[in-house]
Amino acid sequence: MQYRRNSFHRAERPGYVLLLCLLLLVVFGTLFWYKRSHGPAYQIGKGESDIEVPWRQWHEIYVRTQKGHPPGKPTEEQPQIDRVLSVAAKPNEDTQQRGQMKLFILPDGTVEGGWYGQFNISKDVDYQVMACQFKGLVDPEQVYSDEQGEDPSRLFFIAKGRFTILETNDDSGKVRKLSGNIYVRGWLGLDNLIEGEIILTADEKSFFLYTWKSKAEQGGLRLF
Repeated sequence: MQYRRNSFHRAERPGYVLLLCLLLLVVFGTLFWYKRSHGPAYQIGKGESDIEVPWRQWHEIYVRTQKGHPPGKPTEEQPQIDRVLSVAAKPNEDTQQRGQMKLFILPDGTVEGGWYGQFNISKDVDYQVMACQFKGLVDPEQVYSDEQGEDPSRLFFIAKGRFTILETNDDSGKVRKLSGNIYVRGWLGLDNLIEGEIILTADEKSFFLYTWKSKAEQGGLRLF
């Protein structure tokens, strides 16, 4: 963010100095409260995050699809989606649960689901997920890798949606709505075990990341 300095005659406008000081106190006070109540978010471009951000992955898939090259079907060595797979998971931030999630992977390769629940983000701040649905697709071209090497048998998926959260501060009594984009991604193994992430961002400059693990089951009632 850039600031432009406005010159003024000190004798003619003495109130501007006081007003500027008050504004700075409000800004820094708000930032301090946000960090204290929400915890540290991952910052983009400041060396604090080494993960691949999901909006870039989503954009790459979108560009490929627009050019007539959408992700294809799973390869022979990857899980075959012959029936709807349903997933129930409880995302976590460190050891703290962050709501609940339902996700469905369809035979045509599309993904859909929702995130819901109520949880405390800090001692005085409560989050109620008011609305959150997402849709996406599998991308067999992505290859899983970790410190042990690559595993081409895992199937990658990613979905995007919008979230609306009602934030209640019990200490101040203030209530406000928070909104932004939610990305859900993960890797489906041959044993139907999934390791995934939920990522929330409002500006694509910082984000909150919740992790989850679950096992996909065949069938299940689709609610979205």
